[in-house]
Amino acid sequence: MKKYLPLIICVAMAGSLFAQENNQPPSVRKIPGLTAEDKFPNACIDCHANKPDLNFDSRLSTMLTRWYKEVDQEVLKKAQGTVSEGVTLKGVHPQATEAFKNIPSACISCHKSRPNAPPFAPVIHIIHLTGGEENHFITAFQGDCTNCHKLNVTTGIWTIPSGPEK
Repeated sequence: MKKYLPLIICVAMAGSLFAQENNQPPSVRKIPGLTAEDKFPNACIDCHANKPDLNFDSRLSTMLTRWYKEVDQEVLKKAQGTVSEGVTLKGVHPQATEAFKNIPSACISCHKSRPNAPPFAPVIHIIHLTGGEENHFITAFQGDCTNCHKLNVTTGIWTIPSGPEK
């Protein structure tokens, strides 16, 4: 416990300095599903949807149809960083039409069972949370984890909803 004491004191002092400078505690951040409305309660399938009014189709089936021929090079580069040494991704995604009935559970299952597939959690996190202003998830959704991960406030358990593509 002793080795953590300086860190605890530092954090406590920083908090008290902030309060002294502003005479107010920081305001509560709007966190979807916790302190603000959750506009994407179904996670992946709510975000990855066809939005004709915006002329934008981000459904996973639409993305994968392109990836059956060739994965976007930036996505491929990120995915390659998540696989074991010696594994080289081919740059195409195998057919996965059955997966669209249960997103992301079917995706997770397949990525877990295929030794040459990028592990699901690392590849999804690196795609969604890196790239700064060039990344739509960061700019549009502020990289907020609760858009995908849902907290049951009664049990404290985090889940990711799964269901058919819309």
